[in-house]
Amino acid sequence: MRRTSTITTGTTGAALALILAAGIALAPAKADDSMSLTLMKDWSPHGMHAPFYLAQAKGWFKEAGVTVKIVDGKGSASTVGLVGAGQADIGHASLSVMALARNKGLPVTAIGSILRTNEVGVIFSKGKPYKGPKDFKGTTLVYTSGSIEAPFIDTFLAQGGLKRSDVNLLAVAASAKIATYLSGRGDGVIGPIPFFLAIAAKKRPSSSVGFAENGLPMLSWGIVANDEAIAKKPKALKGFMSALARSWKHILDGGLDEAVQAMIDQRPKARVSMVVGKLIFNAYRPYFFSPTTKGKPMGYMSAKDWEDTVKTLKSLGRVKASMKVTDFYNASFMPR
Repeated sequence: MRRTSTITTGTTGAALALILAAGIALAPAKADDSMSLTLMKDWSPHGMHAPFYLAQAKGWFKEAGVTVKIVDGKGSASTVGLVGAGQADIGHASLSVMALARNKGLPVTAIGSILRTNEVGVIFSKGKPYKGPKDFKGTTLVYTSGSIEAPFIDTFLAQGGLKRSDVNLLAVAASAKIATYLSGRGDGVIGPIPFFLAIAAKKRPSSSVGFAENGLPMLSWGIVANDEAIAKKPKALKGFMSALARSWKHILDGGLDEAVQAMIDQRPKARVSMVVGKLIFNAYRPYFFSPTTKGKPMGYMSAKDWEDTVKTLKSLGRVKASMKVTDFYNASFMPR
C-alpha cells in the first residue's frame, strides 16, 4: 500500500511539474453565472422600484434559483443603451424607447410589461392655460436627454404644429430634474405624469397634458433583456419574471408598506421615505393595466398592446415598415 501511494504521489508531482514547465496556469474552475442577473433600473430608487426590493428581501429571487444584483440607471434611454451594450442583463425601462433602439439594431428585447399605458407628458403649474401641444409655443420645458421622454418630444410637439425651435428645451441631468421643476424654473417639465404630480403636490401643485392623448398611445415601463442573456440565461430570466410577478401580487394584495420598507432598508442612502414611496406607487396605479391585461399577472404582455405600440411607431416613421411586431418582444419568460 505504501509503495502504491508513493508512486501515485510521484506521478502527480511529475505531471504538475510538466504542466508548470509548459507555462500552463492552473486557475480555479470558473463559477457558473447562468443563474445570475444584473438588473439596471431606470432611475435611483422610488416607489415603483419597491417590487424588486421586496422580492430580494423575501428571498423570492433566491427561491426561483436566481441571484439578482440591482443597480441604478439614469433614465430609460440610458438604461436601454447599457443593457444593449451588455453592461446589465436586464433593465427596467420604457418599452417604447426599447423599440426605437431595437429598430436601430441594438440587441435588446422586451420580456415583460409593467405599465401598459403611456404615462409620459408635460407637467406644469395648476391654472396655466395649456390644453395641448400647440399651447406650449414659446415656453421653457425642462427635460432629460437620456430619459423616457427624449425620443418622443418632436412627435408630441408636431401634434400641435410645433418644432423644437418653437420652444426652449432646458436639458438637465436626471438627478436635477425634480429640483429644477420644484424651484420654479421652466414653465413645465416633460416626464412621467404620475411621478411629478405626486412629488410636486405640495411645493408646486400641477396639471398635465399627456403624450398618450396626443398621438403617442404606447406601452411604457417593462423589463428589457440583452439578447445574449436571452440566449444564455433563459432559466434565470424565467425565474426572475416569476419572482417579480409574485412580488407584485403581494403588493397589490395589500403589501405596499412592506415593499417600500424593504427598499428603504436596502437603500438607506437613497433617502426614500415611506410616505413618498407609497405616494408615487399609488399615483401610477391607473397605468398598470390595459383592457387586454386586466386580471393577468404583472409582467404579462398582450399581443394587442404590442401591435398598437408598433403601429403607432410605424405611423410616425420611427420604426421600419419591415419590422414585425414579434421582433420587439419575447413572450417565453412572462408569467401567465
